[in-house]
Amino acid sequence: MILTKWLRQAPLAGYFALTFAWSWACWGLSPAIKPQLPWLAALLMFAGSFGPSLAAIVVVASTRKWVGLRAWLAHCLQWRIGWGWWAFALLLPLAVMSMAAGLHIAWGGTIATSPASGHLLMTLANLPLILLLGGPMGEEFGWRGYALPVLQDRFGWRAASLGLGLVWGVWHLPLFFIDGTSQAHIPLALFLLSVVAMSVLFAWLVNRTAGSVVAALVLHTTINFWPTVVPVLPSEVSFRAYAFVVAMLALLALGLMVKRGAVGPAQGFVEAKP
Repeated sequence: MILTKWLRQAPLAGYFALTFAWSWACWGLSPAIKPQLPWLAALLMFAGSFGPSLAAIVVVASTRKWVGLRAWLAHCLQWRIGWGWWAFALLLPLAVMSMAAGLHIAWGGTIATSPASGHLLMTLANLPLILLLGGPMGEEFGWRGYALPVLQDRFGWRAASLGLGLVWGVWHLPLFFIDGTSQAHIPLALFLLSVVAMSVLFAWLVNRTAGSVVAALVLHTTINFWPTVVPVLPSEVSFRAYAFVVAMLALLALGLMVKRGAVGPAQGFVEAKP
């Protein structure tokens, strides 16, 4: 097949092309058909969010055959990463958002009532939904499972995490023009800065856990989950609390990047040479 041959010749370029083509096509069609078929529009929004992981599966299967695909998935799904890293991935976003909310209040701002107030069980029930449908499962096998190890094998982890962060941010771009998405209410510059900073943090965590995508899945899930408890996302009144979150993430990322010997590349999947 022409596609298979192309992916074997240029797997990384093919990965990014497939990711953007699938996601942007789904997200472009969704608003157009929403008035007539709202259920299909919602399905396309979810399908679009799976572009990175689906593209990774296609590329790995094309370049490494089914045996390589199984080995890659087994490596990605390492879950024995140590309780300390589980706690880090679960609680770091909560700590950052809580400090940002505190700074916002100290500067005279107000925080809305927590969406979880009076709905604790329902909020906790959202955790698996966020994991499966809210971004992590659809993205992390691609961004951190495939693209990160390939990029850092060529350029080192710092350049790889920064470059991947820019790509990750641009990938979200259509969502800023679709009503009802969280990105539609976030200043683009702040969002891009936050994604690049988070990309550095994700790369550091994945490398520290020997390339485990499970660690990235947990961190991505909690990043999306904790704002349902600590309301720091931008509102019509203010986006200062969110700006504090972004500033702290940027400082954390900068600290990781300037520290010598902070992390080395994980022993993960690397694309097959053509």
